[in-house]
Amino acid sequence: MASVVRAGTRIEYEATGSGPPLVLLHGFFGDRSTWHAAGHVAALADQFRLVPIDLVGHGGSDTPPDPARYRMEEHARDVVAVLDSLGFDRAAVWGASMGGRVGLYLVARFPGRLAALIAGGAHACAVQPDPAELEREIALLREQGTAPFADTMEPDWMREVVLRADGHALAAQALADAAELGSPPELGSAPVPVLLLAGAHDPRLSLIRATGDRLSRAELAMLPGCGHFDTFTRIDLTVPLAREFLGRPRP
Repeated sequence: MASVVRAGTRIEYEATGSGPPLVLLHGFFGDRSTWHAAGHVAALADQFRLVPIDLVGHGGSDTPPDPARYRMEEHARDVVAVLDSLGFDRAAVWGASMGGRVGLYLVARFPGRLAALIAGGAHACAVQPDPAELEREIALLREQGTAPFADTMEPDWMREVVLRADGHALAAQALADAAELGSPPELGSAPVPVLLLAGAHDPRLSLIRATGDRLSRAELAMLPGCGHFDTFTRIDLTVPLAREFLGRPRP
């Protein structure tokens, strides 16, 4: 385990395996341990120098109270700070759901630091949340923590991750997400190759397709019979796609 401090906030990460660097960014309820639990680290450590990061508010990283610290711009700058601390000029990134959104922000703002991006179940579209539903979610997270959200989580390891997550930090993240206006306009012209992983039954599928249409070097891999979370857990489908995509010769 290692850490770096940016803007007064500590970001925890680890580095394991050997080969070209591949940063791993978890989803909203997750932390870096999910990449171990789902099998990605064991499957990829022989080919890549893996860098799973705990985004601010998650896992072992700090949990500042200000929602502004949880904006995609801030998460992206934290990832760049981790790359700097490891001495990596460029790295590939694999982001799951929210982590994929951070990756798309990196593509837009810091294209020179990315060799490629894999984004699972992620899009770059602005979505206006239902105010009543957002208020209910924020109240639950602040008053009851993550327990009300854990009951529907599978498998067991994901339920355990959700239960130990910080409800107040996730409430701040939800508020930051609600205030986002979509990805920066630079996204459309960024030269970074992007692989979008999408479950055929993901309710966000139309938004993922729209994101692919905006990108200059994107391809969409549809996972048949899969929903949103399957783009993370079905490593039997995604790891072969990732190996092929990341293994292509690039200038």
